[in-house]
Amino acid sequence: MAWLRAVWADKDVAEALQHSSPVLAAQVGALCTAEHPALRDVQRAALSVARYLLRAQHRATPFGLFAGVATAEFGLQAQADWGEEHVAVGRAGAEWLAALVERLESCPDLLERLPVVINNTVTSRGDRLIVPFQPDVQDDRTRAVEASLALSGPVRAVLAATRAPIRFGTLADKLRAEFPEAGPEKARQLLTELIRRRVLITSLHAPSTETDALGYLLGQLDAIDARSIAPVAETVRELHAARAGLEDYATHGGRDTVAAQMRDLVPGLRRHPVALDLRLDAQIVLPEAVVREIERAALILTRLSSRPYGTAAWNEYHQRFYERYGIGTMVPLAEVVADSGTGYPDGYPGAPAGARRPRVSARDDALVRLAQAAALDGRDEAILTDEQIEALDVGPDEPRLPPHLEIGVRVHAVSLKELQRGRFRLEVMSVSRGAGVSAGRFLSVLAPAERKALAAELADLPAADGNTMPAQLSFPPLLPASAHVTRSPQVLPNVISLQEHRAPQGTVLTLEDLAVGCDGRRIYLAVPERGHRVEAIGMHALNLHTHTPPLVRSLTELSRAQCAQVTVFDWGAAAAMPFLPRLRYGRIVLAPARWRLEAPELPGHVRPRDEWDAALADWRARRRLPRHVHLVEDDRRLFLDLDEAGHRTLLRQHLDRTRLAVLVEAPEPEAYGWCGGRAHEVVVPLKATRPPTWPPLPDPSRARALSSTQMQTPAASSVLLAALYGDPRRQDVLLSRHLPGLLEQLGNPPWWFIRFRDPDQHLRVRIALPDPEAFADTARTVSGWADELRSIGLLADLRYPTSYREMGRWGSGAAWEAAEEVFQADSRTILAQLRQPRRPSQRTLVAAHTVAIASAFLGTIEAGMQWLIDHIPPTAHKPVPRPQFTDAVRLADPSDDWSALRSVPGGDAIVSGWADRESALAAYRPHLPGPDTQGIAVDDVLTSLLHVHFVRHVAVNFPEEEVCLYLARAAALAWTARTRARAS
Repeated sequence: MAWLRAVWADKDVAEALQHSSPVLAAQVGALCTAEHPALRDVQRAALSVARYLLRAQHRATPFGLFAGVATAEFGLQAQADWGEEHVAVGRAGAEWLAALVERLESCPDLLERLPVVINNTVTSRGDRLIVPFQPDVQDDRTRAVEASLALSGPVRAVLAATRAPIRFGTLADKLRAEFPEAGPEKARQLLTELIRRRVLITSLHAPSTETDALGYLLGQLDAIDARSIAPVAETVRELHAARAGLEDYATHGGRDTVAAQMRDLVPGLRRHPVALDLRLDAQIVLPEAVVREIERAALILTRLSSRPYGTAAWNEYHQRFYERYGIGTMVPLAEVVADSGTGYPDGYPGAPAGARRPRVSARDDALVRLAQAAALDGRDEAILTDEQIEALDVGPDEPRLPPHLEIGVRVHAVSLKELQRGRFRLEVMSVSRGAGVSAGRFLSVLAPAERKALAAELADLPAADGNTMPAQLSFPPLLPASAHVTRSPQVLPNVISLQEHRAPQGTVLTLEDLAVGCDGRRIYLAVPERGHRVEAIGMHALNLHTHTPPLVRSLTELSRAQCAQVTVFDWGAAAAMPFLPRLRYGRIVLAPARWRLEAPELPGHVRPRDEWDAALADWRARRRLPRHVHLVEDDRRLFLDLDEAGHRTLLRQHLDRTRLAVLVEAPEPEAYGWCGGRAHEVVVPLKATRPPTWPPLPDPSRARALSSTQMQTPAASSVLLAALYGDPRRQDVLLSRHLPGLLEQLGNPPWWFIRFRDPDQHLRVRIALPDPEAFADTARTVSGWADELRSIGLLADLRYPTSYREMGRWGSGAAWEAAEEVFQADSRTILAQLRQPRRPSQRTLVAAHTVAIASAFLGTIEAGMQWLIDHIPPTAHKPVPRPQFTDAVRLADPSDDWSALRSVPGGDAIVSGWADRESALAAYRPHLPGPDTQGIAVDDVLTSLLHVHFVRHVAVNFPEEEVCLYLARAAALAWTARTRARAS
């Protein structure tokens, strides 16, 4: 009890504790004044206070008065000057503000004057109005659930009338005029209920780009002259007084006075009514060598990412979207996430959980060997070499860098002098999903000059693709009490505003403005009306999984879905090992040494303390656990000195509660000597300098919007789509020997095929029907044919999926019909080629087809060759054998009517089969541009023609496709050089 009283006597500690946990502070205050406090209560309170004190001393994450923020610079001379003029920045707490707004909205006289607007995320499903993103108040408040209500006539009228802000009273009058039988009271009851259910949003709710939410609320109250409304006049006056007090929040007494005023206004809350941030009085300069190491750390973490090509859930989602809508089609975002669309990726609320046990990869094997070797050798550290990093690279393709991110490090150096000399280490502490995640959260806390400089940097963020603009997400979190974390000033020109009260503006994007598109490699967000893509950026650190509405989470993740997922180092399958060594590359500590202590390894909670302490000491000796460690739980770290009895008690309490303690090494006290021993985290925004390596995307436009005519449902359309599953190695046999027989049975209707994967490789054969009624007979014939193939081992499964026409890629109307003629002719050329028992290599033939398609589409050989030279990258990602290169360049030569290719076995028949395709391409080309191809660029179409030919010819295989395109470009260069030589 003496220790607790001594701690409570420190005014700074007491105030920090009162702000961080008012409930605990009240308990401690009561215990300190009690004559005979219960021992159990004292012990419980002392342990809780000890946690807060350890957090204040050893955790740098800003939290009330325990830790703060300051800007740092990189320069020639290291500097760390600490003053005493720290500034407390107080704003109305989110829980307090939410309760206040709810109380104000319950005043009918005030509500009469308030503007309201529709929640722009509500949707309809059947006869119900769906309000998404509601916290599950009955169970887990961090889990998003949807609410619904009847979509009655009056509700429909309200939705139509509130697309722009309208005064509540005016809306009630409008509703009463349209439904006079309901009466005025029922109209107001309905509108009040719609506000309560979050269908309508009043102007009292500040958008998340308003960092002073109380000031915004007072501005709205003053705009409607709320002081003249008797029931709330006194409240408005007191609110003005409270806000004035918050503007002068520097002294203990001032803070106490304001907090008391705010508690009187809204009593009974668990949290402190003031959200407090601390701006530190510090001048920090780090040497340039530090930022070079931070850049190196980011690149290494990218190369070592366990998800270098995006997450499995998003890759599967991209495949679903691509299979359904195809390339280039602009699908309204609301339709995408609806139950009738592709929904959300696996793992989102309402979506399947996804794979629970990922396969063990070669990366996992290498890391397990690395960790096991360190443990067997008695080493606490594993030093990564460049050769080991090469071995840990995942997959054959180069990862796609995210356009920007933030990385947080701790700098270990015993003094400024040693730091200046380069004798330091960096410990990677955090990697944020993008620039601004941490920095944006504290922009409003910084001094004006610093805020302006950092905002300018954040406003100039690169994008993953060309013609892509960044847009700042603004939304309320699932829990109103978390709103303070999401408030960040607007630094980007455009805002994506969801579930907020805003008037329509040219810089504000809503759900209706956004659409989703894809190509074969990535999925993207776009604004078709403006003709550009958009990257949604959250300037906040809100947990995406537990506190963020699912739609907002999907927008945040979608823009980087196929980029390398750069995080703190992930040990993968090795993470379950009882010990992992420190992982270091040069001066960079990628991961600290880590131990797992499970409760059964020590005596149970009923055993005496001495017995438990002795067992822990023995365990520490056997596992070589150091004295100073951090107890890790989620993203929280608690410093422990295991030679201290009280700290061991904290560890035992944690083990009794969770049954597992994850312990990581803590730096020795001298490691922070350069900054006076202060725990810290240096957060640095990084921008990618390497341009994107993937092919450019088609420009989004309104003309590419999804149309109902694109969907061809089985038995309700004039197309039968048959998906044929089996061993991909047997596809050529099926096509050349068995498909012609089926087509003959069907009377040789128009048809075409494509090779596909979903994710299994299969063939898709589209057969034109004279009318939808012919589906049954045609399907019966196809199914009988499939049974025969199954009986001889050539087919595993047959399905009849819905067919989606890619009109956003090829055009609609007459343009689509002309494009289908090209697909049919190209399919026939492949079958004719497959029937040749002897023929050139596949790469050579793909290169020749590429030259032929480009020349036929553009009208001349010269135009086709120049296009290939201009639009295909000049290098291949993997080497091509010299004989193969020579063969491709020699045979992919259109000179003298393809005489070189015609001269080899099978070549003449192959070239002769191209005539129909040349005619079809020539007939399709005049549609570009045209009324049926608005917004579709000629270059994009030719790129797609070459891609779908490769897929039809070979498979979905991007690395191999790049090699074949490289060979076609080489052939174009050779032809051009010969032609120019002859001309000269």
